[in-house]
Amino acid sequence: MIIVAFFMLSSTACSSDEETEKSEAFDYETTFLAHEWQISALYQRVGSIFIDVKEAPLFCSFTSDAISFSETTEVNHFDEGGKITQTTTENVACGQYTYLIKENKIQIDNQIFTITDNNGTLVLQNEDWKLVLVEK
Repeated sequence: MIIVAFFMLSSTACSSDEETEKSEAFDYETTFLAHEWQISALYQRVGSIFIDVKEAPLFCSFTSDAISFSETTEVNHFDEGGKITQTTTENVACGQYTYLIKENKIQIDNQIFTITDNNGTLVLQNEDWKLVLVEK
């Protein structure tokens, strides 16, 4: 009888701990959806080192089922004579992919990244890529 009571107490304590862990888990999806993000660093692994491959300001935004990437480029507007009349900076779409978040992992297209939070900066990293996201 004592063993049964101890087992019931143990299983209740364990389930309580699991519920506490679940409620304390960081909700990455809500964080992603709440902000627009700038990719402040983008690295691709070559051998044992990461190479910075970011050429232009890159941005990403999340919807409930997709992540969209865009970059900032300068666009020249010309008059009929071929002279530049205005130069503007515009965001140009460069891809949209479905994603799935499970705990601290995000799958974007066929790549799975581990997500870490570094004081509001989110790092998505796998063996081949490292993306550093900051709020825009």
